[in-house]
Amino acid sequence: MERMENASRDYWTLEAMRKFGGGFVKALGNAGAQADKNNLERLKKAWPEYWKEYEHMGESLRRKKEQRS
Repeated sequence: MERMENASRDYWTLEAMRKFGGGFVKALGNAGAQADKNNLERLKKAWPEYWKEYEHMGESLRRKKEQRS
């Protein structure tokens, strides 16, 4: 269950990066969306400040989507 929650959190974080990020962050979001588990972890470790910032935005996107459903 926790792995599914982490995958969902990762998905929404990447969506936020792709939607709200500047050119570089959008590129990270696109790369992360294509990455396997190991490479996604490498991206998260390389740019933790972006991950933390967009993780909050991703949670907001997820909640808005759930409210519309």
